[in-house]
Amino acid sequence: MDRNKTLFSIAVILIAGLLIFMFYSTVSINRDITGLNIVKGVNPPRGNPNSSITIIEFSDFQCPNCYTGQIVLDKLFEDYNGSIVSYYRNLPLTIHENSMIAALAAQAAGEQGKFWEYHDILFDNQYELDKESLRKYAKELGLNMTQFNLALDSEKYKSDIDGDIQDAKALGVRGTPTFFINGQKVEGADEEKMREIIEREMGR
Repeated sequence: MDRNKTLFSIAVILIAGLLIFMFYSTVSINRDITGLNIVKGVNPPRGNPNSSITIIEFSDFQCPNCYTGQIVLDKLFEDYNGSIVSYYRNLPLTIHENSMIAALAAQAAGEQGKFWEYHDILFDNQYELDKESLRKYAKELGLNMTQFNLALDSEKYKSDIDGDIQDAKALGVRGTPTFFINGQKVEGADEEKMREIIEREMGR
């Protein structure tokens, strides 16, 4: 009997410890997600940075689902003009051969104030993201090619991209695209859920 009581007490202590661990883990994750200062990154905003709705996107230029995500974002900007701002953060997946170099090229274009224009070109040409194509797009945008090539070939912005990747891991991002709308996570290009969050946040 005493042995059963002892085993029961040990089990209660273990369960209590596990619940406490899970509670504090959840608190930590929620604090990171709502701390928007950690997730905006270095890229320029799309839209008015003083908007009431902030959308942080972790994305991959070679990911087909991320292309769908851009279509959804375009709809949201059209319908909520002036009320939302978005920030793009790089999460190049290793399963995509040209994701990293495309991200490096986008940062190089951003150095010359053309991040979003280049961003759009990359998503419109997802199946042509080899280095020569990336140079061609830069030339079409009228970028200084000496400056662009130097940034691209030297992987000048690799540390910024690595920072995006590390923040994605810290925030529990499991795939692309993943959005944070005023700190609330949306996995995938789920337009209905994104609109639901936006409407709720605008009503506060």
